[in-house]
Amino acid sequence: MANATVEDISAGMSEIVRSEVARSVPQDAPAPSATLVASQDAPVEGIRLPRRIPGGFDGVSQDLAQRAHEWAMIVRVLEQQRPLLAAAEAERDRLYERLARLLPEVQETGAALKIQIEATKAGEVNGDLAAQFGKSLSALEDLEDAAGALAANVITIRSAWEQYARTIIRAQRLREDLKVVR
Repeated sequence: MANATVEDISAGMSEIVRSEVARSVPQDAPAPSATLVASQDAPVEGIRLPRRIPGGFDGVSQDLAQRAHEWAMIVRVLEQQRPLLAAAEAERDRLYERLARLLPEVQETGAALKIQIEATKAGEVNGDLAAQFGKSLSALEDLEDAAGALAANVITIRSAWEQYARTIIRAQRLREDLKVVR
């Protein structure tokens, strides 16, 4: 091997590549130099093997490594986003349940306050109007807290969904690029 020339090494490499291509092409397929194999079962007719590989084997290797890295990053981002979305959606459900519990209380305290105010206007001072104002105000503050938390949650879900959608679109583009290559 020490006395081998560049031509000898090149011829040997060409023979290795030819034999690898020949092994991957079905027996009934045209000669390897005439078609490119898309899969073990179906040769792609009419597509010639390239005469030149841009960047050589290193270029192909680097391109494949880059695509593998992009796919791995997309998978990681999706794996990180799914639990965040699930948690935000669970929080949304909890906040809506809280809102549903608070609304009747707000309406009851508001109605009781209205009745007590009307009775006081009519001259009947039989209840503690200040305490009723306090109950109504407390119920409204609880409602305001729930509504504020729900508004913040909706913004969080929207942001997470937009990021998730952008990631899915990136994955779809990579997927379409693969279909073009096939």
